[in-house]
Amino acid sequence: MNMKSLLLFTGAMLLAAIPQVCAKDTWAPMASDVAFTLDLDKATSPSLVPVAADLPGAGDLFKEVKQSGVREKAELWYVLNIPVRVYALGLGRDAQGMRHNNAPAHYVRELKVTVYLLFNKPDPEEGSAKHYLVKKEITYVDIPMNDLSVSVDGREMGTATFNVAVFIPRSTASILTNTFKTPKLPIKKALVGYAVTATFKGQPCRDYTAPGNSKLGPGETRNSKIFEKSIQSKVSSSKWWKPDSPSRKSFEEPDVDIYSIAETPFAAFYSKYYPRVKLMSDSGVDGSSSSPSEPSADTPSGGDDSPAPKRTSKSGKRGTTPASSGSEDYDSSL
Repeated sequence: MNMKSLLLFTGAMLLAAIPQVCAKDTWAPMASDVAFTLDLDKATSPSLVPVAADLPGAGDLFKEVKQSGVREKAELWYVLNIPVRVYALGLGRDAQGMRHNNAPAHYVRELKVTVYLLFNKPDPEEGSAKHYLVKKEITYVDIPMNDLSVSVDGREMGTATFNVAVFIPRSTASILTNTFKTPKLPIKKALVGYAVTATFKGQPCRDYTAPGNSKLGPGETRNSKIFEKSIQSKVSSSKWWKPDSPSRKSFEEPDVDIYSIAETPFAAFYSKYYPRVKLMSDSGVDGSSSSPSEPSADTPSGGDDSPAPKRTSKSGKRGTTPASSGSEDYDSSL
């Protein structure tokens, strides 16, 4: 190949690469607007399973020590995986290099997710609460979107699906099920529902739903799922986890703890499976803390939807990406 042909070939290769470079530039690096919803297509049954806490080599390392009260072959941890969807828009550039706000985003920089778990209470006394409600807040950082955007209503959005993972230690599972002396605990059977909400930049995420997504079934909202039929008819499609919900007053909030994966023995192994969790040292506050006040229904997008409930050991009753207009319409647009 002579020099002229080589230059022509090189020029052709560069011209062919220009559209690809421009296409990448149309994306925003970080999201400025985020929608969040439960993935109802995958949330068909509670994905709650025991997980082994015996890490490779740990037996040899600790062979001379043993904690009393830990039974052989006991299930020490359980993990609940809650499938969710995220949609992300940011400030990107069009094909001509002009900046605009409706570009798909590569990453969601920080997303605070709140999980509410509803359990049947074992052997409730007459007139007492029949269900336990347990809450956990987890802050995820640098959530990657898929390489390909999705087109919704003429706009391109970054999107991702992942599991919000909640880890339940044996102590919590024992207390919630009132089962203490068997290796296996009926914690999956006790779980009757969950809700998961998110905030972005301090404001509630709107629970946006793309066209073609599943319609709501009994006991479902875009952020929650009830698996037991007898409870579905009671809560209907209400937001039962919110402090002002009539159902919330009939739930007992026990003095137990559940954890993000970053707070468990499995913290070193999760990068391929879950987004990175913001640790307590990252923010100077415990990841289980919550915002001090409840935003109003018409608060714009992005803070927690409820104040932190006080935990109590006493029995008895106790009392979605940026929100647009405070409407209860779950099929709102970004």
